[in-house]
Amino acid sequence: MSVALVGAVLAALPARASEVGLILDRQVGSSQSVGFYNFDAVKPSGYGIRGSYTVLNFNAAEVGLTATYHPTSKTDLVVNGFNSGRFGSEYVAVGAQVDWKSLVNLHAGIDIRRERLTTESAYGVVDGSTTFTRPWLTAGVGYTFNTGSVKPIVGFEVAIPMTKQGNVSMGSSADDIRKSLAPDYQIGLYGGIRF
Repeated sequence: MSVALVGAVLAALPARASEVGLILDRQVGSSQSVGFYNFDAVKPSGYGIRGSYTVLNFNAAEVGLTATYHPTSKTDLVVNGFNSGRFGSEYVAVGAQVDWKSLVNLHAGIDIRRERLTTESAYGVVDGSTTFTRPWLTAGVGYTFNTGSVKPIVGFEVAIPMTKQGNVSMGSSADDIRKSLAPDYQIGLYGGIRF
């Protein structure tokens, strides 16, 4: 349902949006030890579609609302040095951002992400999926090409979650293990158009 809602918002954005773009990213988690099982850090690479709508424009700065859909990106799940399955990360997010416009653009924002974490045929982890909702902080730097009413933009950004699942133990649930493997940060290249 939330994926359909974000999709509907993104489909409606081009008529009213101030920005629509694509982010190519890598998410990076941290290694975990659960009893005798040592999980390597997961590092899925993927892409997301983002739209934003400016609610306040002060010429030198803008405040906007954002919506993002990031389809599932998968990576190998390595346990005790062996490829033991696949780990997947997908999310939808809504948030707010501030952009300062000068020679380069500076960006800061906060998202509420509803993450769907999956494990497939993972040795030591029950197959399945877990939903993890948490706030993320974003920051970035970019450049807007002044080409008229439609302006191409490029940028680099970093995002980090404000919460993280603590260490897990042998008696932990599969949900807690998946949450402990969730990304600790995300880096990405962003490109789109501003209008």
